[in-house]
Amino acid sequence: MSKLNIEIDPKQDLQPVSIEALTASIYSALTALQILTDSSQNKGDCDVSCGAIEWFETPETIEFVRKSALWLSLEPLWLYAEKGELVRPKDHLNDVIGDLLKWVCAIEAISEYSGENVHTPILKVITKFLARLKLDYQIDLSSGGDVKRYPDLSDGLVGISWLPQVSDKNLTIIELALLAGVSNIRSVRNAQYDKDNPLVFIKTGKNVEIEIDVAKHWLAKRRGFVATNHE
Repeated sequence: MSKLNIEIDPKQDLQPVSIEALTASIYSALTALQILTDSSQNKGDCDVSCGAIEWFETPETIEFVRKSALWLSLEPLWLYAEKGELVRPKDHLNDVIGDLLKWVCAIEAISEYSGENVHTPILKVITKFLARLKLDYQIDLSSGGDVKRYPDLSDGLVGISWLPQVSDKNLTIIELALLAGVSNIRSVRNAQYDKDNPLVFIKTGKNVEIEIDVAKHWLAKRRGFVATNHE
């Protein structure tokens, strides 16, 4: 079992990530990575205690973000996760997810230290992307499977063990909340008490999860859920 845990703060707003919020998050992540690099090499007056640099939208900052590997990796994930568009990354999915999680891990301490949680939109997109993959293809992310659109999933995803809020084949409460487009996990937890259509949870070890077929039935009645366009 991995000792590295990369998690979304469940107190954060879980509603869909806009392209503007993702752009700002990537910019802050890129500047945090640069601060860590510069401070470790004693460049200028750089200090890790200053946290990430605040985002201001200008043609220069947008170009800075759009040319980055972070953007090129995350944009197709965002289109699938938030818009339900069948767009896949150009690189091997294992490399994409692995690189993104390493970058997030690198800035997590400085982000938490400054109280900014700049990486949260990035993590929400990654988590929702993986949740939608399971919803659409009923694949075990750990062991892999045969998915024509994602042949690189045949052997599973190595980085999945770093994400305790992502289940191998079912959906966790936070994954279902992200797909449903709700603001917090309370809406999902309370759904088990619905008299007409109770959401059925299962226990897998210490975790509470929702099976894919059950999740599909529940999500179909949620206004905030965006179905995948398979055309």
